[in-house]
Amino acid sequence: MAVYTLGAVVEFARLLRFSLPASWAAGAAMVLPYYANLYWQIIPWDIYLILFLLIAAAVLFVFNFTRCSFLQCAGLIFAGLFVPVLASTLFTIRNMEQGLYLTLAVFILTWGTDSGAFFTGMAWGRKKLAPAISPNKSWAGAIGGLITGVIIAVGFGLLINVNVWGMILWGCVTATAGQLGDLCESAIKRYAGVKDSGNLFPGHGGFLDRIDSLLFTAAVSYIFFGMVL
Repeated sequence: MAVYTLGAVVEFARLLRFSLPASWAAGAAMVLPYYANLYWQIIPWDIYLILFLLIAAAVLFVFNFTRCSFLQCAGLIFAGLFVPVLASTLFTIRNMEQGLYLTLAVFILTWGTDSGAFFTGMAWGRKKLAPAISPNKSWAGAIGGLITGVIIAVGFGLLINVNVWGMILWGCVTATAGQLGDLCESAIKRYAGVKDSGNLFPGHGGFLDRIDSLLFTAAVSYIFFGMVL
């Protein structure tokens, strides 16, 4: 996951118009220490984030004052928090009780919601959900994705023998969060004036395109599993 997160942060930096070498350097400097600290638990997680913000602000705003704009600096600091922190919640879910099944459930619900939204939208999508951000998304697709997510959640609830009503709630919240994550990344790409975050996967975009929904579903699932299950 660290490698995939690194690729996503590099793509985010490229959307901010940083050069390729600068994007890789910034991505490695932000992602690799974060995952190393997460794995070896060198310093507490909250203290690490505070130190990250202080150091990143000093390096970007002070020492690179004449090289990049305020928006680029702020955007890169946001990317260094947004992508690694949300993606790393998968790591913490995996370490929970029945973590393997829960992690698998997050992936399948995310993919299932995307597929349900796509096929439902293709069949009945007339009223657009957010045309200024993503013209192809519709209310019918959003509802179809939500229903698909709930069905998958109930199936996993029965499989691992947990409260089905709790899994229905998880399905509703997580399927909604996944579609919100997709829209957020679409808005970022719209701002940058590009169709895809990268071209690593022909026809499917880049790293960030592949995990836009997963970032949100993983984070919401981590909170939900910790509080409810």
